[in-house]
Amino acid sequence: MIAMRYRIALPADYPMEIIERRIAERGHLTDGLPGLGLKAYLYSRAGEDGAVANAYAPFYLWRTSEGMRDFLSGPGFAALCGSFGRPVVESAVAWFGEWKNDVAEARYAAVERLLLPAGEGVDAWRAAQEGWRESLWNGDGELAVVAAFDPASWTLVRLRLSRRRFESDGGGARELYRVGRVSLG
Repeated sequence: MIAMRYRIALPADYPMEIIERRIAERGHLTDGLPGLGLKAYLYSRAGEDGAVANAYAPFYLWRTSEGMRDFLSGPGFAALCGSFGRPVVESAVAWFGEWKNDVAEARYAAVERLLLPAGEGVDAWRAAQEGWRESLWNGDGELAVVAAFDPASWTLVRLRLSRRRFESDGGGARELYRVGRVSLG
């Protein structure tokens, strides 16, 4: 699987109702999209729930590279680029991505980007993520967990979707979002 995300920073005075309406009106278009595992429509409002800025930041988990390719070269992504400009699209090899049947009930998300220290084996980090997943997965709060590795920047990318709000980590490694919708492929 491939994790993919982009984050569109929006001005402080941007009416976020536009993003909420866009998700409500167009979100269903990715339901059943070939090659897609999961898409979480994430957004944040400055000062709300620990968010530092207004942003639209979808997170995808692709089952196939062809699905990702076709989406990025298709009309839906072209429409997004027409509205907001072409965003930087980050991708990472997913070590795992799991979600529960009721993932559509997710209302909050946390995305973490952690640099992997030089000299530490990637295999040790991968094993540690299995422990992270197990510690979260058996509880009743998490509806989805993803851990992925970006070898271009030596970064670990993690996603958590939940019904409950997350706390800010105070250090900026964790971005907090609301979930407007979840689509499954």
